[in-house]
Amino acid sequence: MNDYEPIPGVPVPSHCNLDTAALHVTVRTRSGRPHIRPLKSVPVIVHIWSHCTPQSLIHISNGVHALHVFHVWAQLSSYLSTEDLVVLGDSILAMLVRNGAPDADKLYLELQCFIKEMPPFRGKSICRQAMTLVRPNVWSPAESSLRLGVQRHGIPDGRCNVVVPGITFRSGAAISLDIAWVEFKVGVEYDGDHHRTDKVQWRRDNEKRERLRAHGWISIIVTAQNLIDEMPIAELALRIARRLAERGATIEFEVIAISLEELARKHGYRYDRRR
Repeated sequence: MNDYEPIPGVPVPSHCNLDTAALHVTVRTRSGRPHIRPLKSVPVIVHIWSHCTPQSLIHISNGVHALHVFHVWAQLSSYLSTEDLVVLGDSILAMLVRNGAPDADKLYLELQCFIKEMPPFRGKSICRQAMTLVRPNVWSPAESSLRLGVQRHGIPDGRCNVVVPGITFRSGAAISLDIAWVEFKVGVEYDGDHHRTDKVQWRRDNEKRERLRAHGWISIIVTAQNLIDEMPIAELALRIARRLAERGATIEFEVIAISLEELARKHGYRYDRRR
């Protein structure tokens, strides 16, 4: 595992069994518990993490260090749902790449090896399960939820934030899609509110979709309303399945969404094999 600087901007998981208002401190052994003066407004909670090593620490300031985010991801496995652990894994990989780490695929393999080679810890089996669903190049939690939601209905694994070959904007800039099945020329784009309210973004989106359409691509637009609960997610998955099937894909559609645990069992071996 390489050493990286502290990474700003990793989104906090939406649901966590930890007290997110507290200051959480990690030590290697019980005897190493720090002497921290009580804070008036912030409770201090100490966690024992025997896997702390000098290589796992990132210097913040005099006497203050942070755990490398791979260790944090492993620690949080006992406090998060499978979905939140996957979303956090996606987010960590994305933030590391944005802050100058190696390419996304290499970084995914580093995280995979890190978990595999770690000595036993509480939550390790959950991490290994989640790793079959974590993907590189997922730039937001909404994109993670979109990807997982439709995959639970049998939509095959697409490539995340892929540059579309052979198509560019008029400026010459590359065109990318949030999720794409390149061989079938089908893509999905998640539009946040700024895609609607920002005129520059709106014009850019229109140009992108016109150019994709001119080259035979089907572009499916998704908003937060499509992800609000199970019914619109199922309807979205069916829409994607129909478009993929029209292009020759074989889809084993699940009318009732399977659990993420079942999805991990179905996808784990195939994904590892491809890597």
